[in-house]
Amino acid sequence: MKEVLIKEYNNLFRTKKISKSLKNDFIVSFLKGAKLEITDKVNKKYKVQFINQKNKELIHESELTNNMWSKTSTEYFINYNIIVKDLDSSEILFEHKFNAKDKRVYIHFDSKALGDTLAWFPYAEEFRKKHQCELIVSTFHNDMFKENYPDITFANPGEIQYNLYAMYEMGWHYKENEEIDERKNPSNFRLKNLQESSAEVLGVEYKEIKPNLTFVKSKPIIEDPYVCIAPHASAHAKYWNNPGGWQSVIDDLNTRGYKVMMITLEPLGDEWHDSKLGGKLKNVIDRTGKIPLSEIANDIMNAEAFIGVSSGLSWLAWSLKSPIVMISGFSEPFTEFKDCERISSPINKCSGCFNRTILDAGDWEWCPDHKDTDRMFECTKEITPDVVINAVHRQLEKSS
Repeated sequence: MKEVLIKEYNNLFRTKKISKSLKNDFIVSFLKGAKLEITDKVNKKYKVQFINQKNKELIHESELTNNMWSKTSTEYFINYNIIVKDLDSSEILFEHKFNAKDKRVYIHFDSKALGDTLAWFPYAEEFRKKHQCELIVSTFHNDMFKENYPDITFANPGEIQYNLYAMYEMGWHYKENEEIDERKNPSNFRLKNLQESSAEVLGVEYKEIKPNLTFVKSKPIIEDPYVCIAPHASAHAKYWNNPGGWQSVIDDLNTRGYKVMMITLEPLGDEWHDSKLGGKLKNVIDRTGKIPLSEIANDIMNAEAFIGVSSGLSWLAWSLKSPIVMISGFSEPFTEFKDCERISSPINKCSGCFNRTILDAGDWEWCPDHKDTDRMFECTKEITPDVVINAVHRQLEKSS
């Protein structure tokens, strides 16, 4: 029996055993920063480098072993090259250059403000075109864009996204000490055009771009030629604080045959709000209060011109290609859009506090340099009605 078993054993087909060398896996992602994770069982030491391909700058470096990870603190876009080296030999074992082509990328808009959204959105589309990615965007105003940006997937804020290659958050971010958070913004956004700060976060070229909105122009609610005004804003410092200034403009337009339509959310006839304009405005068509934004957009598109302050409705009028006169002293001229007739503070008057310090949204009377003095809000208080009226005339001539 023993001899039979030996004979059978010797007749078996003998296969060569191939030993499989174990190796670790390197997992890369770019979710609000660049991350490299090392998984599996090989106990080996590595040096990981995060390099900016644009200027070859070493952004971050760390030493890892298996089942560890490293991540950059910088959350805005950087064109990363991630290199993993053997710590002992310096041999490059893994390299990954950022490439979002056909991959899922998510951009979240942190601000609910209408103006911020209109200013920032075009650069999400520029990012999609540049990287040819599968882009998901969440804003608090998705309906303004959906139909006209078919290559973007829109999500509601807070919706969980899966299988993402990269993620970025759009916003103006501060630390607890009110200094600018350099992890989320590449430069001092207060010294930039509002649109430029978005382009910087997403790493795309800045040029003034108007969003393509879904609002459709239809028949106006009145047949007479008219001008839209939006005198209210989210802070008193944004107002045109010249007593009687708005009424002077309205009276001039009426004498020239134009109706004036007021389109703010803040209601006409509310004593508190009226007091910020020097009293209740007379001889205006009242389109204030909670009117659908699509109707307000139609009012703007049918108007001969728009007069406003640094607010979301001014950004909406700009997006809709309306001839605009914008009055702002609390911000520097470079802050908002260029395609308008802008009225700024008179020479030798205080101006631009918005670009020097953080706006205290909880303080309605915020005026950081001259609060509770006779110079309070002089940046717009000293803008005279005739200056605004002349600017409106120039815009009306251009549109006629």
